[in-house]
Amino acid sequence: MSTVTTMADKMIRSASRALAGSRLTRRSFFARTAVLGSALTIDPVGFATKPVSAYAAVCGDAANCSDGFSVFCCTITKGGNFCPDGTFLAGWWKADNSGFCCGGPRYYLDCNAVCGSGWSCHCEDSPDTCDHRHISCNQFRYGQCHTEIACYGPVVCRLVTCTPPWAFDPSCTSSSASDQSTVSHTAPCLPGDCPSDLVLRWYDLGGPAGFLGAQAASDRPIAGGSWLELTDGAIFKNQAQGIHYTQGHLFSVMKRLGGPQKTGVPTQDDASCSDGIGRYNVLVRMKGATAVLTSVYWSPVAGSGSVKGLIRDHWVAANFENGRYGYPTTDTLLTSDGTSRYVKFAKVVDAKVASRGAIYSSPVAGTWGVHGAIFKHFKTLGYENGALGYPTSDVHRTTDGEGHLATFAKVTDGSIVDRAVIYSHPVTGTFSVHGAVLTAWQTSGAEAGPLGYPTSDQRRTTDRAAVYNTFATVVSGAVRRPGAIYAHPTFGTRAVSGSILKSWSGLNGEAGALGYPTADEASGSVGAVAYRSQDFEHGVIVTSSVGRGATMWGSLAAAYATSGGPAGPYGLPLGSQVDVAGSWSCDFQGGNLTVSA
Repeated sequence: MSTVTTMADKMIRSASRALAGSRLTRRSFFARTAVLGSALTIDPVGFATKPVSAYAAVCGDAANCSDGFSVFCCTITKGGNFCPDGTFLAGWWKADNSGFCCGGPRYYLDCNAVCGSGWSCHCEDSPDTCDHRHISCNQFRYGQCHTEIACYGPVVCRLVTCTPPWAFDPSCTSSSASDQSTVSHTAPCLPGDCPSDLVLRWYDLGGPAGFLGAQAASDRPIAGGSWLELTDGAIFKNQAQGIHYTQGHLFSVMKRLGGPQKTGVPTQDDASCSDGIGRYNVLVRMKGATAVLTSVYWSPVAGSGSVKGLIRDHWVAANFENGRYGYPTTDTLLTSDGTSRYVKFAKVVDAKVASRGAIYSSPVAGTWGVHGAIFKHFKTLGYENGALGYPTSDVHRTTDGEGHLATFAKVTDGSIVDRAVIYSHPVTGTFSVHGAVLTAWQTSGAEAGPLGYPTSDQRRTTDRAAVYNTFATVVSGAVRRPGAIYAHPTFGTRAVSGSILKSWSGLNGEAGALGYPTADEASGSVGAVAYRSQDFEHGVIVTSSVGRGATMWGSLAAAYATSGGPAGPYGLPLGSQVDVAGSWSCDFQGGNLTVSA
């Protein structure tokens, strides 16, 4: 232990003995030596050479209730440089050449009692502070702030700032009043001699007892400026952006993203979203001559997230959180294949999540977003890792204006290898189509064609040899004319619909007597009777007004085809083939065909 005693040590010991008098307790000793330490820090020369007490050196002149001045707000709020509850900012004055503001003006802002708030006149009297001035005793108002409030009570306390009042609070005017006798007034909970711009802004926002919390570190340099970290936020000074803060959940997002060294600095103070629910800020980092922007968001409904790059551009074009995507619920993340990025979102309506969505940015598929029922279905199919791949369009309306769709594509080795769609209709539901089935369906006119909207996702047949989707048209809000498209590696991709589909399904479809369709539907007429027909692996279905959905298979179907089918002597079938005493028989316009074992 050093035996050297500094002048400061001697002064503290001597003065603390004088302050303590004959009744010195451990608590009062530390409290009083703390005051003396502050005095030496703030005014060491004045304290050592002038007949001034330590209390006066810390608090300035007129620090007692008998002097008639109003107490500082930070004294009664336990460190907070803000107007307490039941008061409002009513007016201001200044003292020029203040050492507390680096020789510039120091502004004093009065917090007057709200009428009926119950504040009463008394003096601050606490062992924790030397600011023993008036509380709610001076019935006075300068009147440059919140002039819309006509009724007011006495001055409860006063704020201090080096920021011009009209910049501190937009309700204040620039009409000036001065009182040089207050130039030395201060209290231990206010910043000391000529603090940094960051510390001054911190005290403007409430100081240690404000929403940013206590100081967690000294000012630190950052590209283009400096920053001050606090227990619940940070304040940043940047040559291009000025001085701004971020706090709470938004500051947590910044730290999650790697801190200001990675994200850059705020371009504004944290702000409320237009719905009054969430909060946001925009961060900027310079990458060479390019400004990289990151929007950080939080709401109690959607949680927190951040958006940047091409995804942010797409989201901004859709009107930020007010658009179809809503609030980000994740940061900008890398996809599992490492080639692309995405952000998930939630649309908030009436303080509830109304729908969810995502925006993807792929160097091959582009930057597009999906939301609502289509996003929900995309999720059930495994997102971009599923059968559909990446979105290649936004969600948009169908040609008839009744449904919505979005397009997708699988990306392999930097190339698109398969395309897909998801359609959503209030009657038929939300389903996907891709591959050969999609090509055939689009060739037929997609939802505007004879098959209408998909009513299933792509499925495998029972023998696993083919895939198919079911479809249906919608007329006056009701499902009409069901259909299906089957894709088989041998028999090709064929559509089956209407009464032909009904008859084929009645025979257990591709697993039944007819097998897979081998040709597209054909049409013709026999005399005045029109018909439609379709060939299958083991037979044929002919439907007309004389025999709806007539079905033939096996040897009887082969015999009918050999005879020329509907154009032959038998004409159109009057019904399906039936088993008659162990033989297959079918009646036609021109006679009967029977095939026995």
